[in-house]
Amino acid sequence: NVVPNAHFKKHWQGFVKTWFNQPARKQRRRHARELKAAALAPAPIKSFKPVVHGQTIRYSAKLKKGRGFSLAELKKAGLTA
Repeated sequence: NVVPNAHFKKHWQGFVKTWFNQPARKQRRRHARELKAAALAPAPIKSFKPVVHGQTIRYSAKLKKGRGFSLAELKKAGLTA
């Protein structure tokens, strides 16, 4: 069961891509994400958004982020804008 006329390249090993660094890269990315999240830890008030329902019948069951709280709402909650 020999494949006839097998014209294989002699130095194909140089073109093989290995993924042995994948677990280490995963750890490095995760660590970088954690450092970035820690640096941005006290998140600004502008990024706080209320949870609202969609307006049409099709999306009214879905929850999404709204446009933001008004200054009166922030003041009532005791937060500074």
